[in-house]
Amino acid sequence: MVRCGTAVGTPDYISPEVLMSQENNSCYGRECDWWAVGVFLYEILVGETPFYAESLVGTYGKIMNHKNSLSFPDDIEVSKNAKDLICAFLSHREVRLGRSSVDEIKQHPFFANDQWTFDTIRDTVAPVVSELSSDIDTSNFDDIEDEKSHVETFPTPKAFTGNQLPFVGFTYFREDHCDWINGLHLCSLQSDDLQKKLQNLEEQLKNEMQVKDQLENKIRTSNSCLEKLSKQLDEEMNGRRILETTLCQLEREKALLQHQSVENTRRAEQEAEKKRSLEKEVNSLRDQLEDLKKKSESSHASIEKNVHLQKQLDEATEALKAGAEEASRHRKAQAEMTKQIQQLETSVRDLQNKNSTLENSKLDLGRELINLQETLEMERRACSQGTEAIADLQGRISGLEEEAKELKSTLTYAQEEKRELQEKLAHLEKEKSSQEINLTYKLKVLQQDLDQEQAEHKAAKARLTDSSKIYESIEEAKSEAMKEMEQKLQEERALKQQLENKLLEVEKQSSILDCDYKQAQQLLEDLSRTKEKLTEEVKNLNLQIEQESQKRSQMQKELKTQGQEVIALHTSEKQLKQELNHLLDLKQNLQKQNQDLLMERQNAEGQIKELQDQLESEHYFTTLYKTQVRELKEECEEKNKLYKDLQQRLHELQEERDSLASELEVTLTKADSEHLARSIAEDQYSDLEKEKIMKELELKEMMARHKQEIGEKEATIISLEEANRTLTSDVANLANEKEEMNNKLKETLEQLQRSKEEERHISAMKISFEKQLQIERTLKIQAVNKLAEIMNRKEVRGVHRHSDMDIHRKEKENRKLQLELRSEKEKLNDIIIKHQREIEELQAMVAEDSQLRMEMQMALASKDSDIEQLRCQLTSLSVHSLDSTSISSGPDLDAEDGYPDSRLEGWLSLPLKNTKRFGWEKKYVVVSSKKILFYDSEQDKEKSNPSMVLDIDKLFHVRPVTQTDVYRADARDIPRIFQILYANEGEFKKDQEFPAEPLSTGDRSSYICHKGHEFVPTLYHFPSNCEACTRPLWNMFKPPAALECRRCHIKCHKDHLDLKEEVIAPCRVNYDVSMAKNLLLLATSREEQQKWVGKLIKKIPKKPPAAEHTPRPSQSLSPLSPRLSPRNSPRLSHRPAIKGQSSKASPTTKPR
Repeated sequence: MVRCGTAVGTPDYISPEVLMSQENNSCYGRECDWWAVGVFLYEILVGETPFYAESLVGTYGKIMNHKNSLSFPDDIEVSKNAKDLICAFLSHREVRLGRSSVDEIKQHPFFANDQWTFDTIRDTVAPVVSELSSDIDTSNFDDIEDEKSHVETFPTPKAFTGNQLPFVGFTYFREDHCDWINGLHLCSLQSDDLQKKLQNLEEQLKNEMQVKDQLENKIRTSNSCLEKLSKQLDEEMNGRRILETTLCQLEREKALLQHQSVENTRRAEQEAEKKRSLEKEVNSLRDQLEDLKKKSESSHASIEKNVHLQKQLDEATEALKAGAEEASRHRKAQAEMTKQIQQLETSVRDLQNKNSTLENSKLDLGRELINLQETLEMERRACSQGTEAIADLQGRISGLEEEAKELKSTLTYAQEEKRELQEKLAHLEKEKSSQEINLTYKLKVLQQDLDQEQAEHKAAKARLTDSSKIYESIEEAKSEAMKEMEQKLQEERALKQQLENKLLEVEKQSSILDCDYKQAQQLLEDLSRTKEKLTEEVKNLNLQIEQESQKRSQMQKELKTQGQEVIALHTSEKQLKQELNHLLDLKQNLQKQNQDLLMERQNAEGQIKELQDQLESEHYFTTLYKTQVRELKEECEEKNKLYKDLQQRLHELQEERDSLASELEVTLTKADSEHLARSIAEDQYSDLEKEKIMKELELKEMMARHKQEIGEKEATIISLEEANRTLTSDVANLANEKEEMNNKLKETLEQLQRSKEEERHISAMKISFEKQLQIERTLKIQAVNKLAEIMNRKEVRGVHRHSDMDIHRKEKENRKLQLELRSEKEKLNDIIIKHQREIEELQAMVAEDSQLRMEMQMALASKDSDIEQLRCQLTSLSVHSLDSTSISSGPDLDAEDGYPDSRLEGWLSLPLKNTKRFGWEKKYVVVSSKKILFYDSEQDKEKSNPSMVLDIDKLFHVRPVTQTDVYRADARDIPRIFQILYANEGEFKKDQEFPAEPLSTGDRSSYICHKGHEFVPTLYHFPSNCEACTRPLWNMFKPPAALECRRCHIKCHKDHLDLKEEVIAPCRVNYDVSMAKNLLLLATSREEQQKWVGKLIKKIPKKPPAAEHTPRPSQSLSPLSPRLSPRNSPRLSHRPAIKGQSSKASPTTKPR
């Protein structure tokens, strides 16, 4: 297993566990290589990596959410077995194919065929054999042009970093060679050694089983403690739920009372309106009465009408009284209801405050419990680690003591050798000095002899020169003597050389002995130093053991104190529960008293209302009588004067009256029907409001329950994850031990197999003989059985004739039924095929209609932008036309005057699938006040045929990119690229040539949420800066842990979040990432990019577009309502000039 703090590897091929290791410091093994195998299999079949994205964060996000992001394209045929194999490789590490062994991969159905197996794959012929002309033939490879770029050279660091020190002492060796050597060595071992090893392994297994039992007992005890704690938590949760249910009931009662008060106010208003209408009718009737009294005092008919009108007046007055009474009653009831609501609100607030205090105390208790549990687990881990460390230290101490003993023995041995060498040196020096003395003495003697002889020789020569002729015989004798002397000299020289050689050898031996002596001294010094170091280490280890024992005692004391604190918290919790129960009892008593008081109040209010009604009726009658008396007196005076005029007009008025009466009846019937409809609608509205309030309350309850369930599930998930981590670590340790044991067992089994191979040869011979015996036996039994069958057939042939006839009949009936079944199945299949064809045709029709509709909408959007442009030009012309010379100076206008701030045009490039392979494609882009239009060319713009339309109201964010966002792009293009984020609903395309990259949405567990940000943990090997501090955020080899927000793409160190520093600003982007898309655009230059980004940022709406209430495409692409109508414009005759001007300005925007 590997534990690494940095994610190593190519981004497209990194597995999720490697990415997780930089955050959690978790381990990963060889299974990450099988992930890479799945990635390149997908790339071979599809032509692209499965988790491709332009940015590093995008690729990492897709890899972490591989369950949802892995998909196969429909246009490429991939077999089911290949898909299954790739999905098995690109899965979670615990379920990944090949995690246990390679045999799992070999057994996959993808590799099943008739041509080869994994044993014979080396001998099979390849499906494509390339023809090569020589060993240097590279015709099958594509020619890659060398990029003319300066090669970057990294400066050699002056300081020694020590990066390679952990690899000192490591060696490489072939596993096959070691296996072969081990096999040879194992063959030489005997069966007695194997039995001893097996016994040792069995003893080890027993010991490990005992350790396992002890661990299981510890786990059981810890589980029992956890169960007790969970029971206590459940009891607390039940109490909290009861409180929440009471709160919900109170809220429901409050909402119902509010609804009743609203209805009462509405009814009071209705009755007030009725009262007003009745008063109006009474006034109109009074007017009619007065007119009639004036007109018809003399006639009996007028008197009868007066009587009738008086009756109507009485009825209206009674109705008015009843309405006033009902209005007063409703007002009083409303006032009572408001008082009750206020009382209930106060009680609800008190209960809510109490509930909040209780919840806060409960949350504090829960947090303390969690902290205590965490501290308990940490202490247990620390204890276990301390015991392990003590055991390791004891083992080290014993090992160091043994090493010290060995070093002491080696020291004594070295000292003895030193003494022996010193004695030898002294003896050799003595011999050397004696030999030197002897040799010098001999040399001196020989030199003296030589000098004497030379002197004699010179004297003899002098004599001989004087008497050469006389003494010729003497010369011959002397020559002979000279020869003898020369021979003696040569012998002496040879002896001298021998002595010199001996001297040299002695000197060599002495120098060698000196070197040995120096080496022995150095060894002695090294051994003394190591001895001192070891003593110091032993002292340090003893100090560490004492410190750890002290820590352990302190931890035990802290555990006891924490246990006491837990007991105190439990007691406080029980007291709080008792107080809660007491409060609930008080609440019930108060509610009962409140109900009794309400009943008494209602009775009293009823009596008061009756008395007030009587008073009002009497007062009303008195006022009526007084007014009637006054009116009658005035009418008598006037009617005497107008009696004569009224007789003449009576006939005319009667006719008018008949017509008005018919019209009145019609209007009254209409008014009644409208009033009924309105009352029915209001009742329905009140019912709907009731249902709405109830549903809102139910929704609140559901949300509260959902939050509770989420909190509980998150807590359980956290506990399970911790348990999973501990168990995985235990499992990993056990797996390592198991692997070691398995290796030892394999070695023993191999030896056993080799010993059994000899026995197999013997057993094979035995089996062959047994097979021959069995074959002979079977042949004999078959012959006997055949004879028995022949005898039985002769006896039973006559009996089975009738049964055979029945069987034949049944078979015929079965065949007929099967034929009928087949025919019916064929008919059914024909019907299904017809229906499927019809459905396919309908779907094709729907698709064609939707495509036509989309094209029409896009054309409409382009026409709207053209209209907007013409309108802007018209307004500019109307401004310029104030002068007399405005028409002549029209063509000299600048291009910017024709395009206001709300409009922007130019050439931009969009990415094609993979920017590295396919590159970018140019588009002519037009930005109007409401749309962004993409055209393939300027001709398409003139024809109003856009390839893509984006709604500006759906824009979220516009920003320039960095190298980490588009690390696949060329470094020279990065300053020219910018990014647009927009909602899905605001996009309309003809074809899917330029699919905008949807932002990846994974499990929330893979993102770190902070101040609205959704941080993704990454590493930066390219230049990038932290937006919270001045420290560098990148490094080529060992980059620091970093975070990047996938919403606003802010970058910072992970330390700022871990240390809880208030340096990171809140997220600027407020939108749902699941409803957003990402689009990259390439400008012609850096200045153009800045211009586009600046102008598009101004157009982003301040409020983010709501995803739920988005309009339909037809509404969003509806034509703009022109504010300036062409009739009112004074310069309609100048439109051709405007078109010419725009056509002149357009070529300047073409790309160079």
